[in-house]
Amino acid sequence: MPHFFKPLQALTAIVLAICVGSTGMGDNGILWFTIIVSLFISATATIIFALKKQDEILDSLTNGSVSWNIVELVYSFILSILSVICVWLSFSFANRTLFGTSAGYIAAGLFFILQTILYAIPSTVIYREVQASADLDRQSIFVEPAYDASRPTYQDL
Repeated sequence: MPHFFKPLQALTAIVLAICVGSTGMGDNGILWFTIIVSLFISATATIIFALKKQDEILDSLTNGSVSWNIVELVYSFILSILSVICVWLSFSFANRTLFGTSAGYIAAGLFFILQTILYAIPSTVIYREVQASADLDRQSIFVEPAYDASRPTYQDL
C-alpha cells in the first residue's frame, strides 16, 4: 500500500511547484527546497520501485544491512515534517503579501497539507510493519542454558 503513494507524491510536488512559482516572491526558499527534494525523491523512488530494482540497489550500496522499508520510512518521515513546516510558512507568506495576490501561497498551503498526508500515511504504515517484524524476531529468540544440570552427565559431580 505505501508504494501507491509514490506517484501521487511526485504529482503533488509538480502542482506545488506551479503554485509557488506563480507567487513570484523570492523569500520562499524552504518551500522550493521541500518541493525539489520531494519531487526528486518521489520520482526516483517511483522509477526504482517500478523497475523492481530497490533491493539490488540497496544491497549494492549498503551490503544488505539496510532494507528498502527503512529507507522509505526515513525519507517519508522527514518529508512529512518538512511539509508541515511548509504549510505554516505558506499561510504566513500569504498574510505578508503586500502587492499582488496571495492565491499561490494559499493553494500551496492546501497542497502542502495533501503532501503531508501523502508522506505521513506511508510513514505510519511502514513503521507499524517494522515494529511487527521486530516483535516477531524477538519472539522467535530461544536462549538455551549453558549447561543442563538435570542431564545425567552432570549428576555425578
